[in-house]
Amino acid sequence: MENMQKIMSVFTHDLRSPLLNIQALVHELDLNVRSGKVMNEDTAETLDMLKATANRMDDMILATNEIYHCMFDELEIEAVDMHDMFLRCFASLKLADEGIALDCSAMPKVDADPLMVQRIVLELLSNAKKAIAANVADSPRNIRISAIVEQDMIWFCVEDSGCGFDVNEVERVFEPFFSGQRFTYGAGMGLTRAKALVEHHGGHIRVDSVAGRALVGFSLPTHQGCTQ
Repeated sequence: MENMQKIMSVFTHDLRSPLLNIQALVHELDLNVRSGKVMNEDTAETLDMLKATANRMDDMILATNEIYHCMFDELEIEAVDMHDMFLRCFASLKLADEGIALDCSAMPKVDADPLMVQRIVLELLSNAKKAIAANVADSPRNIRISAIVEQDMIWFCVEDSGCGFDVNEVERVFEPFFSGQRFTYGAGMGLTRAKALVEHHGGHIRVDSVAGRALVGFSLPTHQGCTQ
């Protein structure tokens, strides 16, 4: 509830900005109509801005609704093969078609909700794809997945050869509606959703940037009876 209250506080604050923009644009259009001005380039530009701002508001509302479900939907726990999960999500995003290679060896199973885990993995791989696309350096295009067993939890690390995080962004990447300077599109809720899903399972998630490479680690409960 505390996390949801924080998100709703940010949501209501940030929602006012596009709302004020819409009100100003509508007012401008109203003045043009009342003055008898016909459709011109300025009016068309105003309408495009109005559509973009309205779409931004829609994204924010949908993302906030998704976060609520991430936090409060009941978990349907079963054994999840994480190696298979990473491979399937990699294939569904068609990352190989983008020239991206995946390094993912066998790893232990976890006890988790498979649909929620799928959303976590898809989000992290999608972010890795964007980071690799934004990397101007001539470097290999790859994503490496590793796993470490830590007591009754398993830590998974997603490392990509992309542009990494700026130092001032690392502490903010999980904030609702925050997008880095290199990623100005979307609602800025992807990692916020991933964090909510991981924590709903009793796990943790963290990010780092080492030598310009982004690392995202998250933990999930080890499958009972796992011997790996």
